[in-house]
Amino acid sequence: MSDFESQLGGWLNKVGGLVNLTVEEREEVTKAGADVFADHLKPDTPYNSKRKGKMIHLRDSVQIGRLEDESKSMGNTAVGFPKKGSDGVNHARIARFVNDGTSKMEGNSFVDKAQVQYQDVTSNAIQEALSKVQARKAK
Repeated sequence: MSDFESQLGGWLNKVGGLVNLTVEEREEVTKAGADVFADHLKPDTPYNSKRKGKMIHLRDSVQIGRLEDESKSMGNTAVGFPKKGSDGVNHARIARFVNDGTSKMEGNSFVDKAQVQYQDVTSNAIQEALSKVQARKAK
C-alpha cells in the first residue's frame, strides 16, 4: 500500500506542477491571447481618415496590459484603450461611446463583435501558450 501511495503522491506532484501556474506563467499565457485579440481588434476599430490634428486615432491606441485596479498582478492581461493616452485624450471613453452609443448616436458594437468573432483564434493562442508552459514544466 505504501508503494501505491508514493506513486500517487509522485503523480499528484507532477500533475499539480502542470496545472498550478505561477503568476508569471499565467501572464505569459494570457498575454498570448491578448496579443492575438489586439491584432484582430485593431482593424475592426473605426478609423476616421478625415480627422486632422494631434489626437491619436482610436485604432492606433489599442493597448495590452494589466488592469489599473489590480494592486498586484494576478496573471490577467487586458486589451483595451487608455484612459489617458500620450495625446492626453481619454480613448477609453471615446471607445465606449463608439461601441455602446449615446442617446444621440447609435453604437456599432465593434468590441463586442470582435470578442465573438475572434474567440476561437484567441482561445487557440491561449491553448498553444499553455501547452508550451506545461511542456516546459514537465521536463
